[in-house]
Amino acid sequence: MPKLIVVLGGTGNQGSSVIETFLKDPQWKVRTVNRDPSKAACKALKQKGVEVVKGSFDDVDSLIAAFRGANVVFGVTDFWAPFFDPKVHESLAPGQLINQYCYDVELQQGKIIADAVATIADTTLEHYIWSSLSDVKKWSKGKYTWVYHFDSKAHVYDYIKEKLPKLAKKTSSVQMGLYADNWKKSRAFLWLNKADDGVFEETNCTEPQTIIPWVDTLNDTGKFVKSLTRTDPGKDLLGVSEEVTIEVYLKQWSEILGLPARHKTISVEEYEEKLPDTMKKELSESAAYNAEYGWDGGEGILLPKDVGTFVGAVAVRVGRYSS
Repeated sequence: MPKLIVVLGGTGNQGSSVIETFLKDPQWKVRTVNRDPSKAACKALKQKGVEVVKGSFDDVDSLIAAFRGANVVFGVTDFWAPFFDPKVHESLAPGQLINQYCYDVELQQGKIIADAVATIADTTLEHYIWSSLSDVKKWSKGKYTWVYHFDSKAHVYDYIKEKLPKLAKKTSSVQMGLYADNWKKSRAFLWLNKADDGVFEETNCTEPQTIIPWVDTLNDTGKFVKSLTRTDPGKDLLGVSEEVTIEVYLKQWSEILGLPARHKTISVEEYEEKLPDTMKKELSESAAYNAEYGWDGGEGILLPKDVGTFVGAVAVRVGRYSS
C-alpha cells in the first residue's frame, strides 16, 4: 500500500519540486493543501494525480484534516508573500516594520502547521520535514538582528523542539540555500544589470571569493526531501545543489549563456543606498552573516552527499537571460 506525503506550498518552487519527485515513485501518494483547490494551478496538479484539499495556514482545524493519514509532511511557508503585497503595507500600524510583520506572520503560520502535524505524531506520522533556515541572531551572538526571513523559520523549529517533544522526535529540517535563479527575479536589487560597457554586473557588498550554497530549487528540493525520508528523523540538511564562490558562479553563468559578466564589490553604505528602505538591512546583514558565519552558522549541518543526494552544477539549469 503506498505511503502518503502531504506537501505544503504545492504551487511554489519548493513544494512543486517535492510533488514532482514523489509523483514519480509509485510507492507514494501525494496530497497538497490550498486555500482554493479550484484555481488553475490546483487543477493542473489534480490532473497529474495529486490530491488537492482545502486548507489554510491560518486554520489549524483545516490542516489537521489535511494531514490525517500522512506518513510524511513537508512544511514550508513564504516570508516574502506579504512583504511584496501593497495591501499589507497599507494596513501596517504607524511605525510598524514590514520585516517584523512578515516575521510574526511566518512564525505564527509555522506554529499552526506544527500544531496540526503534532496531532498525528502518535499515529501515522513517520517524518515531518520543515523547510528552515539558520538562526542568525543566535549564531551571530546578536551581531545581526535584521535577517528576519531566516530567523522566523528558525524560531518555528525552536518551537517544535521546545513545545512539541513528540513531534520533535520525528522532525528533520532542510535549510535551503540561495536560489540560483534569483538573478532573473531580483534584478531590481542589483543582480546582473547591464553596465554601460555591455557587461552584466552583479553589484553587492560581498567579496567575489565568498562561498555561497546555491540551490536549483525546482530540480533539487524534492531530492533533498526524498533523501531525508530514507533516514531517521533528527537530521538537519543544507539544501545546496553546488557550493561555489560568487566568482565561480558568474563564470559558469557567463560561459553557459554566452554573455560577459563580472562582480563589483561596493561598500555596505553604497549597497543599502540602492535598495528600498525595507530591504536595506534585511539584505546587507544577510550577506554579511553568510560571509562571516556561513549560511548555516557553521554548526555541523549535513550536506546532501551525507544523506545520499546527488549534488551537481546548478548554473546549467538557471535558464536563458531575457532583458
